[in-house]
Amino acid sequence: MARIIPGVQVTVVKEVVPQQLSPSGVLGLVGVVERGGGVQRAASWSRFVELFGPGSAWSLPEARQALENGVFELVVSPVDASSAASASGGVSDGSNERFKLTARAAGVWANGLKVELSQRKKGDVVTGIDLAVQRPGEDDPEKHQNLHILPGHARYIGAVLAARSSLVQAESSRTLALVTTGGSGTDLSAAGTASLNLITDDKSTAVVKIKVVSAATVNVKVTGTAAAADVLVTRGQTTLAELSDVNLSTSAWSIVDALDELEDVTVEVGGWPAAGNTTLTGGADAGLTEYRDAIDALKEEGDVDMVLAAPQDFSKPDKIARIYSAVIAHSEVMAADSKGRIGFGQVAPNATTDQAGELAQSLVSDRFVLVAPHGCVGAVAGRVGGLSYFQSPTFKTISGVPKLSVALGIEAQQALLRTFVLPVVKERGRGVIVVKGITTDGDQINVRRVADRAVRGVKMIGDLFIGRLNTADGRAALKQKLAELLLQMEKDGAIVPSTDGTDPAFKVDVYSSQSDFAQGIVRVDMAVRPVRAIDYIYATVLVQA
Repeated sequence: MARIIPGVQVTVVKEVVPQQLSPSGVLGLVGVVERGGGVQRAASWSRFVELFGPGSAWSLPEARQALENGVFELVVSPVDASSAASASGGVSDGSNERFKLTARAAGVWANGLKVELSQRKKGDVVTGIDLAVQRPGEDDPEKHQNLHILPGHARYIGAVLAARSSLVQAESSRTLALVTTGGSGTDLSAAGTASLNLITDDKSTAVVKIKVVSAATVNVKVTGTAAAADVLVTRGQTTLAELSDVNLSTSAWSIVDALDELEDVTVEVGGWPAAGNTTLTGGADAGLTEYRDAIDALKEEGDVDMVLAAPQDFSKPDKIARIYSAVIAHSEVMAADSKGRIGFGQVAPNATTDQAGELAQSLVSDRFVLVAPHGCVGAVAGRVGGLSYFQSPTFKTISGVPKLSVALGIEAQQALLRTFVLPVVKERGRGVIVVKGITTDGDQINVRRVADRAVRGVKMIGDLFIGRLNTADGRAALKQKLAELLLQMEKDGAIVPSTDGTDPAFKVDVYSSQSDFAQGIVRVDMAVRPVRAIDYIYATVLVQA
């Protein structure tokens, strides 16, 4: 406002200060998980398991590989598993199924999963069971010991597996209910066998027997109703157990526990599952539409600069190609919005070099990387994400892949590189390494990432000038800020001058024609020269006499 009384008015004008760009190495991961709740982020393995469940370690192994190789953050977009199925297998006592084992997460990963069951005995009486669940691709099984099949028991198999197993969960095929009420109770005053009135919900025969080892006056008396019963266990005049207000459909097993603790009384549960092996079957992957929807959900995550779709079932090559094509299309759309990202995929298990090349030729793009062999794409994406955006993954070591599914020989490596497939091999003295970091159009991965980084920087700075005046000073300020960004990229080593030094690392011009001025348009012309990695060294040795 104009002053009336003579004096000084000071106006403070704040300089345009660009925000820091989001960190590179943010991986958008698409796959089937144990439990999902929309797109969520995890920067550590413990956080990933907390959000998506321990079963996700097996249905989406790429998550752990990526984190172990230094990816900055995971942005997980769960695939809707309604079209998928979890592998399962029933365990019987020889005539009836006692409980069903089901994989914690849906998909084909658990098909063929083997569970070995053995019985624990006290004399000739079965008192519990042990389970050994073979982990996929590992030698040592996941073991769970001294399990019980009665719901409500302290070692009930359903509760123990839910809390401790990362592979399977169990559900009783038949529930048990204690329905004895009133009367004088069950008298166990003589050696031999007596039965409590415990029956299954399908009204089949009693399954719990009380075996008296020696003469012992033990009496079990139940009064009240099944929903609120009082239970009294006595030996002569001594009260062994007294329970009040028990819901017999859920808590009756504490009665069995009380009897089982007596030295001269053992509890035998009829229908214990028989010892043997169970193989899980019936697992199925999610459909193409569900994968596409999960990929599209990453559109709202602007800082994602890499995308990895992780289907499980590679038995249908056309479906895999369509999923990866959706990743490429998504990357192109986001690049048009100055949020460029690179996609990752892998060849099928045991794919030949011809099959890998055929898949790569259908996915030619400077925004897609196809990895061979199968099973290490998560580690490659994590390694790329763990490097500075201008660094090449060529000859870089990756971890989390103790054994490659296929050992690629020299001829196989050459064949894959000719079709622009990224090979991963194990070399003595180096470990597991990326042979050459290339996209499916043959260019270096880091070149694309540098270009995307420059675009993101221009977009961020440009947004700060929207709404400011289109004057010579305004355009000069915009040019200055862009030059600051590119100069910093040059100092970091992301962009470089020409090898002869005659052309600078970058060029930038900001202008507006009279027609542009009338429409509120300012144009930026910019050129950058991304740094390239040394892939080949040709040496000439002169042998002198």
